[in-house]
Amino acid sequence: MNSVELDEGFKSLPGARDTCSSLLTQWLDDLQELWGEVGIPPEQQITRIKVVYENLSELMKAMVDEEKSRRDGYIENIAKCRAECMRLAKELETTFEEPPEEFTVLKKEKTLRNQVKQLIKERQLRLREAINLRTQEGELCARLGRIPEYIQSDTVLTKNQVKEANTRIGFLTAEKNKREIKLAIAAKDILELWTELNIRARNEREEHIETGNLDSFQLSNENMQWLEQMKQSLTMTLEENKKLQKNLMTKIQSLWTRMELAEEDQKKFLEQHTGFSDQLIVKLKEEVRRLEELKLQNLERFIKLTREEIEKYWELMFYSEEDKRLFTPYFSESIGENLLSEHEKKLECLVQEYNNYENLYMTIKSRNKMWEKWEEMECKESDPNRFDNRGGKLLKEEKERKKISRDLPKCEEAIVKEISTWENDTGRIFTVYGHKFSDYLNQQKEELQSRKDQMKENKQRAKEEAMQNELTYGSTPAKTPKRRIAGTTILTPANKRVKTGTGNTPNTTPTRAARTPRTRQFVHSSLVTKSPIRTPAREKNFPRVVVKVPTNQKRPDTPVKKAAKPIVEEVVPEVRAPAAVQAPSTSTESSMDSGCVSNLDLDNQVADYADFENEVNHPARELMRSSSVHLTPSPAPENIRRSLLTTIQETD
Repeated sequence: MNSVELDEGFKSLPGARDTCSSLLTQWLDDLQELWGEVGIPPEQQITRIKVVYENLSELMKAMVDEEKSRRDGYIENIAKCRAECMRLAKELETTFEEPPEEFTVLKKEKTLRNQVKQLIKERQLRLREAINLRTQEGELCARLGRIPEYIQSDTVLTKNQVKEANTRIGFLTAEKNKREIKLAIAAKDILELWTELNIRARNEREEHIETGNLDSFQLSNENMQWLEQMKQSLTMTLEENKKLQKNLMTKIQSLWTRMELAEEDQKKFLEQHTGFSDQLIVKLKEEVRRLEELKLQNLERFIKLTREEIEKYWELMFYSEEDKRLFTPYFSESIGENLLSEHEKKLECLVQEYNNYENLYMTIKSRNKMWEKWEEMECKESDPNRFDNRGGKLLKEEKERKKISRDLPKCEEAIVKEISTWENDTGRIFTVYGHKFSDYLNQQKEELQSRKDQMKENKQRAKEEAMQNELTYGSTPAKTPKRRIAGTTILTPANKRVKTGTGNTPNTTPTRAARTPRTRQFVHSSLVTKSPIRTPAREKNFPRVVVKVPTNQKRPDTPVKKAAKPIVEEVVPEVRAPAAVQAPSTSTESSMDSGCVSNLDLDNQVADYADFENEVNHPARELMRSSSVHLTPSPAPENIRRSLLTTIQETD
């Protein structure tokens, strides 16, 4: 059998068996043929076939034993892999897949062997994770000064242990970050306090802060507590030094003022003594001691200056005269060291109380300023001149009124709260110029109302007096109305009038205004004051009065620049002489406001005063401002006076 046929025969298991059988038969046939050729008898051939059988039997038996041994090895390996999977799964708190029963031995062994490899790999990852957790926790605990939890690096951590370790590490990390921020802030504040107090580091922990090497500073509970206590201690020391420095400087400046020390020396001393260190406090105390010795040599002058300072604080703290008289040494004239000591104690108490409650006194002062402004606006409310709204004054005033009406109650409420605190702290009743604050407010409101009522009464009285004078002596000529009355002619100002005469060129045609100079202007009768001059008998078509305005003089209606006047002036009674006393003359002058005609030159005959009175009391002048003229300064009838007074009251 050649190799090709042999290959074809081993392609399948039955074919392989058949091939082996045929080959064995062929080999036995070949041996038997060889033995026949050689001449070996059949008995020996049988013996030789037995030898072949024994050899083949041993070979096949060895091969079978070897395969059995291999099978047993697979089975044993399966058992070991199963046991290892169970152990690793238990250690890792997981499970493994048991191979199905229908699997062959070899497939079961392979499946379990692969699972063992996966579990071992996972165990290694768990061990590496445990080492990392132990390292992290150790570093954090070393930074925070704590003892870390024991984590075995050669033992797999369970899921709960891993979770607990991660929780601890997260907490320690957050605590470390929190304490680092707290350390940075505290270190910055401590450095600033050291700078102001002129203090240097004295131990290792303080050196870490001074040099900024905060990474080497252990964030233990003890160190953090020490850091907080140190910051509080430095803050309290600085506050005490500030208060002490302020008191000492106040006392020094007060002594300087009393002793009239040169400003250059004061400025030089202040430049050399800045800050709030203990060394500075010692130097200020030495300066105070030196000035106190000089003070005893000038008692009288010091007492006088101390009294002036006491008076200043009395004004700042709203003391009344009765409160001032309670301090009897202020009025004593016996000069001595005891008197100066009493004054200084009183001044020290006043300064301390004012500094402790400065906000209260400043708020009351601010409130009083707002009230004064409110009083001013309330009193100005009835003044008609406020409507002269040039520059937006009225709008500004209204905005300020709204602001004060909004801020004043809030300010008073804040003052009441601060007064309650002051009374609880001192155990006394707070007064403003000898009155409780609520009584002080009510008194101011009553005074304002009384002032407004008095102004109203004065205005009413002035109107009554003016009306009485008008009834007695006649009315004052009315001012030029702002609006043009129907029938009046608007006079052109001289500076806007068209020039005529030599000013025209030959090539220009003069306008009508230029051709006809305006020498006559009609004036409404209400703008001309009647004079006691007889006028010619009027007929129905009698022409109006014409005023002659010379061309070579300034027009009477030319506007004149003069200072601005209030829109409505205060009513001032004007006493005029009775018309009967004024002697008539041929040249009558009527004084009027700007825009009215003066120096009338009318060619009329002089008549007696009775004709003038009849002219004035004519029914056609019923609506004029002055409807009657009294020959004597006798009072008006009672019914007319009562009617006029009633009209004024209704108008108000």
